[in-house]
Amino acid sequence: MKMITLGNKGQLSLEYVLSSMIVILIISLISIPILLTAIDFSNDIMDSINSKSELSKITDAIDFCYASGKGSKRTVLVDFNRNVDIRIYNDGKNGLASINLNLSGNSEEITSNFDYNGLNENIHLSKGFNRIAVKWDEDSNVIEVNRLI
Repeated sequence: MKMITLGNKGQLSLEYVLSSMIVILIISLISIPILLTAIDFSNDIMDSINSKSELSKITDAIDFCYASGKGSKRTVLVDFNRNVDIRIYNDGKNGLASINLNLSGNSEEITSNFDYNGLNENIHLSKGFNRIAVKWDEDSNVIEVNRLI
């Protein structure tokens, strides 16, 4: 019976597999936290852009009613990714609408301007779709902004 020796080929293959696994593990440990941070920042940017867009719909409706005069009304449908409180106020020159967003540990204020300066209201909107009515009645001297249920 003849004996065949395999030599060290099996050991070399095992060392190659183990060293490859260590390299993959190190790359994973470095790249996963970076990837999670990038995803958080991307979500924050999307929330900011969405909030600015939805807030602009409301301020555009206020501008429409102000430009159209008494008796005008506009209803807008807004969609927020979270519960928000909208503050509508006058800064001395024109009106401002603002939302405070908590983004990855930071608080950011999103604002939008409008021409009418007679509003001072706070509106709480829930996550998802909300209907907002902006109207200026014939017998009123102020524009009203209300959430419709």
